[in-house]
Amino acid sequence: MAEAAKSISPPNTAYQFEVSWRALSGDRSLQAHLLKVTSPSALPQIFKNAMSASMLVDIVKCVATFFREDVDLAIKYLENLTKVPRFDMLILFLSPTDKADLLKVWDEVFCNEASAIECAEILDYLRSVYGLKK
Repeated sequence: MAEAAKSISPPNTAYQFEVSWRALSGDRSLQAHLLKVTSPSALPQIFKNAMSASMLVDIVKCVATFFREDVDLAIKYLENLTKVPRFDMLILFLSPTDKADLLKVWDEVFCNEASAIECAEILDYLRSVYGLKK
């Protein structure tokens, strides 16, 4: 795994990201490494209009895997995903299954682990932006 992680470079396009993401699909820690070599602020530029609902859900699930170790970084990814063009449309048309998956991740990881008040407030706000009701 260490060798594979070394060879992961930051993608410049949605296509590059998706190809790398799919190649790493069996290993959540390598997917997390791909995310971490990709600047959170670059996500809107990388994805432009090319993000799918399944990719959005997958990235949020991946962010949940390293949330405990780096809350601030995880929040930056969640915030920057909301800046991807068409984010509102993606959220609007999420399938009930995808919405349930996001809600489960939010309840089990993001809400339980956010100890700092400021993190809890940001996550509460993001929860509403992601269209997840309490």
